[in-house]
Order: sequence, then structure tokens, then C-alpha cells
Amino acid sequence: MKTGIIVGSNERSRLTYAAMTSVIISSMGDEVYVFLTMDAVKAFTKNPEVKNEDLSSKTMVEKKEEDYMSLFRKAKKSNKVKIYACSYASKLFNYTKEDYVDIVDEIAGITTFSMDVEGGQIISVW
Repeated sequence: MKTGIIVGSNERSRLTYAAMTSVIISSMGDEVYVFLTMDAVKAFTKNPEVKNEDLSSKTMVEKKEEDYMSLFRKAKKSNKVKIYACSYASKLFNYTKEDYVDIVDEIAGITTFSMDVEGGQIISVW
């Protein structure tokens, strides 16, 4: 089975939800394709911009909960997870592949993501 996760926010709670979902699904042996778009790409640069505006995000910071990035790293260890940075959002913010952290596999468009997930389920995190 394949699962696509579209992430459009750089709010910590939403990033963490997407990361936890990636860990769980990949640990069951399924393929996971993560498509980072709009503000979400900001959270995957070498100088990440992450919002902590909602109560869950503030509480995560306060309680020093595991960070979304380390969760995504765990998911990637399964070799079942691929992470794309949206080509449009990358262009919008003038990001190149070198601006992203190492867990971002490539800059790609929604068409590439859609073709990879074809026949699977898609989860949107906004």
C-alpha cells in the first residue's frame, strides 16, 4: 500500500502529526510519499522557520517533546519514505536543493508526487 502526505503548514503540531504518521505507516512496511508545499517547505531548510502558534505546538515546546525532524529521520530509516519539496513553493521562496536539510530527497512537482502515490491514499495536513 502507498500513502501520500501533503503538508502545507509550518506549524509544529501539524509537522509533528505528519511525521508521526510517516513513522507509523512506514513501520508497517508501507511506502510513504511526503509532499511539502507552501509554508511547509520553510520547516525543512537548513535554517528552519517553524510556527508555534497553536496550543499543541506551544505545549510540545514547553514539554520538550520529540521534534518533527527527528521523527521524520526515524521514518526515513525504514527506506520506505520519500520526501519532496514542492517545486512551486521552492521557486516562490527562492530555495534550491542545497537550502534543504538532507532528508528532503528532491524538489518535485505535484505531478511526480501524484504518480508515485497513484492507487494509494492521500492525507492532507494544513
